[in-house]
Amino acid sequence: VGGTNWGGVSIDPERMLRKLEASQGLVFSGTVLLRLVTAGLSRERAYELVQRNALAAWDGEVPLRGLLEADAEVAAVLDAAELDRIFDLESLLIHVDEIFDRTLRRPEVAHV
Repeated sequence: VGGTNWGGVSIDPERMLRKLEASQGLVFSGTVLLRLVTAGLSRERAYELVQRNALAAWDGEVPLRGLLEADAEVAAVLDAAELDRIFDLESLLIHVDEIFDRTLRRPEVAHV
């Protein structure tokens, strides 16, 4: 099994990617919600749109991105280029090294 050992924690990037792909893009739903609100929708309406499409993605095992693009109300606010930016895995993982470093760093103990 290929992978990385990070502070004693074994990480298999290929397995992580498979799990992300199996989520049908649901990991991006929070960003979609924020972009819809930023674009002018109420938080409540944005939540309804994201929830409806996220449930359909999960239940139907189909990618969330495609459902959002096909949803007329979402497409009126977020075009294909914006959805491409939202669903860019690299932008989601941009700070992952820093997060792992902070999370797995041994806490410093103050000596009294």
